[in-house]
Amino acid sequence: MLKAFSRQIQGIKYLLTHPHQLKWVITREIYFGQRKNSKKKWVEWQKYDAKMHIMMMQAHAATLSVNTLNATRIQIFIDMVNTIGKDLKILDVGCGDGVISEPIMKMGNYVASVELPTVATLAKKCNVSSVMAGDAEELAFASESFDLVIASEVVEHLWQPQSFLDEAHRVLKVGGYLIIETPEGEEGLNYDSHRHFFTVERLKHMLSTRFTLSEVKRLEATGSAQTPTIILLLRKSVA
Repeated sequence: MLKAFSRQIQGIKYLLTHPHQLKWVITREIYFGQRKNSKKKWVEWQKYDAKMHIMMMQAHAATLSVNTLNATRIQIFIDMVNTIGKDLKILDVGCGDGVISEPIMKMGNYVASVELPTVATLAKKCNVSSVMAGDAEELAFASESFDLVIASEVVEHLWQPQSFLDEAHRVLKVGGYLIIETPEGEEGLNYDSHRHFFTVERLKHMLSTRFTLSEVKRLEATGSAQTPTIILLLRKSVA
């Protein structure tokens, strides 16, 4: 309790010394103050926040392109995909600005992407070739239709992440792969757009025996990423 109270005090001090962030919080509470009361309201908040994030990334594309942390995480995805194979049929859930989809497509793989309504329109402008509006918790794809499902910085935002994990298992071919990237630990809840936090152990428990863990990569917290990040490569069990 003392730790939570300390974080609140630090948060208040930060807002008082950063007027632009204070304005953001006030706007959030005016228009999305009820976001935690229902999935519908939560999704509306996520759509708004995602659009703001994509536009911010577009405005700072040159800076992000030389960001060491961003380059490292993209390379991890490329390396993981290479270990799986070539000419893969891939679903990128929550593709955002296409930062993961684009280099993987250039490797010769087919990548279908799904994003929230309205956010999908922005994603189409960011070199993502195939984007459809949809719900990560109710994927509109046939069972056993993909070799790989990617969820980069997605599960922590979802209303019910278990539903997504069930859907990922359904649409993957037997022996197919799932890559999940998410902040590691409870500190991930410091982001107001995050509803859940995860650890490797927690994800393994949620995935049960349906997946086996093949690889874990970690990215340390930096100035631009306030929490450590885990990237898990998991394989759908044969039986």
